[in-house]
Amino acid sequence: MGDNAYVSEFYVGNPPQKLRGLFDTGSTNTWVLNKAVNLGQGVEKQYSYDDSASPSAKKLTQKAAIQFGSGALAGHFMTDDLRLGTCDGTSSSGQIHIKNQKFGNVEKQKTIFTGSNFEAIIGMAYPALAEKGVTPVFDEMINQKLLKTNVFAFYFTTKQAEQ
Repeated sequence: MGDNAYVSEFYVGNPPQKLRGLFDTGSTNTWVLNKAVNLGQGVEKQYSYDDSASPSAKKLTQKAAIQFGSGALAGHFMTDDLRLGTCDGTSSSGQIHIKNQKFGNVEKQKTIFTGSNFEAIIGMAYPALAEKGVTPVFDEMINQKLLKTNVFAFYFTTKQAEQ
């Protein structure tokens, strides 16, 4: 990806499952790659979301499909817990813990997740652009009063030790 994207680790479900998310200020909905998706061409991901391993996961009847300039995604929406910040897999101290976040569970994809650098797209754009009934991650943090001030920012570095 070089220096042209905001990618960070985050966690979905209970117990927390580690994923890498591309924070996209041009998208509103969050999409998470499901473990069951066949990526084709022998591509395998180090991380993916297994909704069957999370007792708090709820599959919804609402579906969506989206076309990006680089490919396409489709799937059902789900709700599950989402965590931003460090995590040892068992505790969530020091994290932002968003309960029952609604997101797209990627069941089909074309070229979006064939690289090795991320397994989710975290939409950061305006709520008015979201699918019906979907609250973007940042807005859900505000709604759940998880932030001291309602501001987000990105810190960029090319130094491995600072990541």
